[in-house]
Amino acid sequence: MQDTGRIKMPLHREASDIVFEGDLRRSAHEELPFYAEIDRAQAVMLERAGLIERGLVQRVAVELDRLQAEEFQSIALSAAPRGSYLAYEDHLRSVIGKEASNLHLGRSRNDINATLLKLKLREPYRKLCDELLDLLRVLCGQARAHLNTVFPLHTHRQPAVPSTFAHHLVAFAEALARDLDALLAVHPLLNRSCLGAGVGGGTTLPILPDLTASMLGFAAPPVNSIDSVASRDLVLRLLAGSAILGSNLSRIAETLLIWVGDAGLVTLPDDLVGSSSAMPHKRNPFLLEHVQGKAAAVLGCFVAAIAGMHSTPFTNCVAVGTEAARHAWPGIDNSLDAVRLIRLCFSGLSVAEDTASTVLDRSFTNAMETATRLTVAGSFDFRSAHNKVGRLVTTAVECGAPRLSATEGGGRMLDMDISPAPDVIAREACAGGGPAPEAVVTAVVELERGIERSAALLRDLGAVWTSAQEELRSAIACLSGQSREPQHRGEGRIQDAAV
Repeated sequence: MQDTGRIKMPLHREASDIVFEGDLRRSAHEELPFYAEIDRAQAVMLERAGLIERGLVQRVAVELDRLQAEEFQSIALSAAPRGSYLAYEDHLRSVIGKEASNLHLGRSRNDINATLLKLKLREPYRKLCDELLDLLRVLCGQARAHLNTVFPLHTHRQPAVPSTFAHHLVAFAEALARDLDALLAVHPLLNRSCLGAGVGGGTTLPILPDLTASMLGFAAPPVNSIDSVASRDLVLRLLAGSAILGSNLSRIAETLLIWVGDAGLVTLPDDLVGSSSAMPHKRNPFLLEHVQGKAAAVLGCFVAAIAGMHSTPFTNCVAVGTEAARHAWPGIDNSLDAVRLIRLCFSGLSVAEDTASTVLDRSFTNAMETATRLTVAGSFDFRSAHNKVGRLVTTAVECGAPRLSATEGGGRMLDMDISPAPDVIAREACAGGGPAPEAVVTAVVELERGIERSAALLRDLGAVWTSAQEELRSAIACLSGQSREPQHRGEGRIQDAAV
């Protein structure tokens, strides 16, 4: 180990194995590519600011390209007694020369790691939002296909009133669209660079944080250096949104389990169910139970992360930036899996329309509408009509009648206009966001507009990130003597910054 001037011994081997994982095999895929990207932007910026020579930038670029091509295998099996960044820097010093450490001017591992977290989160974040968009598209498409498919709405796990399958799908989609909005609300925080904040006190050097931010695809540089290195609420906000998403997915999964179960209202195809090792007749909807388990795991990740950050000092802190933030990855992974599984289930399920109609017809689901119409007709106040219809239901049950067709006193049957069939009620219940087809279509149209707005936002984010990579390569090429005409928006800003 290199003598740092204050520390003359390497970190204890056992401690190093615990906190730095011994070697860099995992970091070669998870961290080193991002260190390299940060260093490319840092090298260009420092040269523009007159803090390093162009020749150093050229040598750094060559070595980083070589490492990238070999997937950082030259470093992957190296010991990392002081962590991945210092092992990475040691490699650059050994290949390029001691001056390679001058890339560290105006920065620290504190702002590097805060920036690296945001770079690492980009692709998982976009994947989660894209998967949620795909689920919403499936729900909207299925809703349009089932506008007239009558289906019972349950309360307290009992058939309650007539509805449609589309009505339920839109309900699921409305909740999940809010979850998507909550995740997308995080993107401005994800899109702010932390480079330049240093250890938390900024720097006296004439660095160009706007330039490094632009070349890495961030919308803005740091505003406050302490907040930049102290805060990981980005992780909390992502996990909080994911945990709420998980809660909604678990409820939807439970509803589907009820429908698939004794009710038999929907069925899943063979490739989305499991068999029993002992019971030949079983078709187990076990994927929905995986959704529930994965959703619970996301909640655990959020609780672990927020507990890890609770009551810590508001400055750079390992408990926050490393230990608490590490829960972001399993949290997002479990969220992704839960969304994908339930999308598959919705894509494959079939509605047992005859069963749904029978349940509606034989469960007195038109009772509330009957009481309502008796009231509107002026025969009774609502509570009296409610009690009267309740007595009629009791009589029908005692007589073994399958539906509300018992006679009133004097032997007169209830008029169909007073006691309509469930499908009529579902077709006419338009107000209040009811199941009437026109009301459901209005909701679907609004959902589809929201889907397109969200998809456009994600496309724009991805385009900026991709463009920034191209611009950074262009800037490196120019410094390396490989003339390239500016083709992207950032190259103009880079040249302006150099003037």
